[in-house]
Amino acid sequence: MKNFRFTGILLICILVFSMCSCSGIYEYFFEDDDGFSSDMNEFFGQFGSSDEVSYKEPPKIEVSDYYTTPYDNPFERELSEREIEIYNLFCYYIEHDELEFDFYDADEKEVIKAYKAVIDDHPEYFWLTKGYRYTKTTLGDKSDINFTPILYGGSEGIKDKEKELKAKVQEIVSNAESRENIYEKVLFVHDYIVENTTYDHDAAADGSDDSESYNDNDPYFDSRTAYGCLINDKAVCSGYAAAFQYIMKEMNIPCGRVSGRSVENGEPHEWNYLRIGDYNYQMDVTWDDATVSSDDEQSERVSYDYFLITTDEAELTHIIGDGQNIPECNGIEYNYYIYNNLYFEEYDFDYIAYAVRERIYSGDISVPLKFANENERERAYYDLIENDRVFEIDGIDRHISYIKGNNGLTLTINNF
Repeated sequence: MKNFRFTGILLICILVFSMCSCSGIYEYFFEDDDGFSSDMNEFFGQFGSSDEVSYKEPPKIEVSDYYTTPYDNPFERELSEREIEIYNLFCYYIEHDELEFDFYDADEKEVIKAYKAVIDDHPEYFWLTKGYRYTKTTLGDKSDINFTPILYGGSEGIKDKEKELKAKVQEIVSNAESRENIYEKVLFVHDYIVENTTYDHDAAADGSDDSESYNDNDPYFDSRTAYGCLINDKAVCSGYAAAFQYIMKEMNIPCGRVSGRSVENGEPHEWNYLRIGDYNYQMDVTWDDATVSSDDEQSERVSYDYFLITTDEAELTHIIGDGQNIPECNGIEYNYYIYNNLYFEEYDFDYIAYAVRERIYSGDISVPLKFANENERERAYYDLIENDRVFEIDGIDRHISYIKGNNGLTLTINNF
């Protein structure tokens, strides 16, 4: 931001996302020591009346019809016929409170693969770890497998925790289902998780979330599960993603999890994909849980940069891990910015002024804007912020802040 012609304090705030690999985004806002000086009033007065500015309603974005095949229990779909039989037996045993599994005429590789698919497809089995023990008995050409998963904390108390989590999920589902349409329902779940979950930096620093096994004394295990996210209100990315998946499944919205890494620093990460109607989307609830830091204070902020996005957009900041059959996500209808008419193919001041004014007049103090590419976002930034044209928009006060999104596409203007 350029230097202003008044005496003021330029405060630089760093926005970091509560995620496996935190990314820096900068927020600038300005004020003088006593609020606003006469020099500042003169500064803003030079713009004249906002009535002189013409506002044009931006054109509506046409939603294309991208159709793909429906899916459910996505990891089960990757199994062979025999592995699916074992997968279903695992689920049957678990639902009937059996915690030791016997499989006859089975191969241990099939059993292990099916077990891992059960964990990935069923976040409600939050107490199952990736660790296990098994014995193999072979007679002739047939083998029997006795398989025992390692349970977090042992078997004691599992049923009580299951009931507690299920009650919480049903409470959230009930509130979500009361919303008027599918967009509002998914938005409610997204906002609930973001607003009620604190990112567990200690668990992230521990690093064992990226391993293939857990011991039953892992102090951070809960934070990697739906239970930690929804009951303890503390989680890392895998906990956020598991909680979102669990709730979506209870709302009969097909949803899976994606494992991968951050483009910025390569650290492991986990997020979701889901299907609404005939459209697939990706969703990263963790990276939409943002913390704004200024001096010694922190404030939480709900972001929508990763709310129902396409695969192409996700890959600007995410690396999808190999070996996952993730559906192509081309849906755009329910993207937050498109749905709320805050998306722009190119920068046009009159269109932006209209969108900002309408948002502020509706009572919002934060106006997130999204552009088709980084070049258009930068054009908006330089014209609105560097050239001070944001102050020509009716409803904008004398004290604003802005946030440039890490994906290179968004610019959020906060009006104080």
